[in-house]
Amino acid sequence: MKKFAIILYALCFFALVSAPLALMPWAEDQLTENRPLAAWPALFVEGSVNLTWPKEMEDYFRDRFAGRLMMVDAWGRVLATVFNVSANDKVILGDDGWLFFQETEADYDGSAALGASEMEDLISYLRAEKNAAEARGQAFIIVIAPNKNSIYGEYMPTRYYKSTQAGNLERLLLAEGLDCIDLVALLSGKERLYYRTDSHWNSTGARLAAQAIMHHIEEKTGVAATVDAVVAGERYIAGDLARMLYPLSAAAEADTYYAASVQNFRTVGRFRDFNDLNITTESDGAPLRLAMYRDSFADALIPYLSNAYSHVHYSRQTPPSLDSEAFLAADVIIFQMAERRLPELIER
Repeated sequence: MKKFAIILYALCFFALVSAPLALMPWAEDQLTENRPLAAWPALFVEGSVNLTWPKEMEDYFRDRFAGRLMMVDAWGRVLATVFNVSANDKVILGDDGWLFFQETEADYDGSAALGASEMEDLISYLRAEKNAAEARGQAFIIVIAPNKNSIYGEYMPTRYYKSTQAGNLERLLLAEGLDCIDLVALLSGKERLYYRTDSHWNSTGARLAAQAIMHHIEEKTGVAATVDAVVAGERYIAGDLARMLYPLSAAAEADTYYAASVQNFRTVGRFRDFNDLNITTESDGAPLRLAMYRDSFADALIPYLSNAYSHVHYSRQTPPSLDSEAFLAADVIIFQMAERRLPELIER
């Protein structure tokens, strides 16, 4: 009887530990991060044995084993609740339920600050693009979306040191010869304009940013467009940072959205969603052609701008290509980028 119990125990143990592998063919997409699943590794590469096969196989299994999301979610809850520690190295647990993107820490503590020559290179690049656009008769506007902890640093954990030195965005705003909208001043000290559980601004923050962009466009072109504050309703979103930590149980937070963002524009050509590399829209809005280099912060700007202007082209091609046909045909070029990404312009 004792021997039978041992055998049964062993069988149950091996069944339990092998279940994630055995059930892999029926497992759904196991990722919550914005990246592709690891591919099945090749045993041979260019006629030789692939020496990285074990590591690549580990990555493949880690992305696909059955029950991954349930385990990640449960582990995230345990670490956050019991130890106040993030289970995902891309997410910082802030105070009062606020979450921050780890890649913004370097701006917050000053370690991402560019050297003097690098900063001058960044400014020179943007100034050259602006001068080239204006020589063609185009307006050129720079829109840098502040990191969430640049606006709401009071919710960062106290163990993170906030630099007292001017960061890359502050230095860029002080540079001469650029037309960079000061969104730090615009968004600071107001109602909550960023999601607590997402790395981006909410609908109200996006509306204020769109309003500032339209004001600058009117100053440069004389063509007016407005963003009214008429509320259309309320919706709930599960933030990108919350979904990284708790892929099965991320709590949704309320977000007010506005009539000016309800789609009245038409997409031109193939369109899947706002993650597309290139998007072109047309509407009955003000008679201007806009071209915007953008990142994910512009997802919430697209409805406002596309409703307001007759023709808008958006590109998230990296590195930026501002001499394509769509950009050369525009009346206004908007260069939009998140604060944390500014050092990328040195590596372009």
